[in-house]
Amino acid sequence: MSFLVKQLRVGGYDQNFSYLIVADNGDAALVDPTGDCDVIRRAVKNVESLKARYILLTHGHQDHCECLGEARGFFPAEVASHSNHPLAGEIKLHNGQKLPFGDGWIEVLSTPGHSRDSLIFRLSDDSALFTGDTLFVGCIGFCRSKEMFETIKNVILPLPDKLMIYPGHDYGEVSCRTLGEEKTKNPYLRCTSVEEFRKQLKNLE
Repeated sequence: MSFLVKQLRVGGYDQNFSYLIVADNGDAALVDPTGDCDVIRRAVKNVESLKARYILLTHGHQDHCECLGEARGFFPAEVASHSNHPLAGEIKLHNGQKLPFGDGWIEVLSTPGHSRDSLIFRLSDDSALFTGDTLFVGCIGFCRSKEMFETIKNVILPLPDKLMIYPGHDYGEVSCRTLGEEKTKNPYLRCTSVEEFRKQLKNLE
């Protein structure tokens, strides 16, 4: 079992990324279709025998779903999102849910902090974690401090180091990085108390 991940520089509101994920059997998912939809269209077109399964939305902010309607025209998949997402689709997601995908699954993890409907998506072979605005390379999204600290401590940090972090924006020194590297290099992940975390948040611009 393996998955192909295409990181798509779609521009959008602020250096956004969308993602195309393809399993060995052709099952395919889009994450946060936004920005220049032609970039997504070309990526989809370049994959043979693709079977559109899911459009996954990490959270309800408009800059992460601007071209959802257009994308569904060439990628006719069910939309999967948090039940509180303003564009809640056919599949209402919940924490710990596993969406069948190829010979494996995509796990849904609830990560409140940046928004109350924030989700991240983990591939079953632990090759990738799609983090939206919860976690960037070297940084995090604007957030409610206590909720985000609890998310980092209870959801993010226990995950395997080998997971490749694929964020919603190109804000870091590289476009993606392993969670193991984030645990050592990302100052927000190194905070040991909510008080320390709140002091660190003063550096968030």
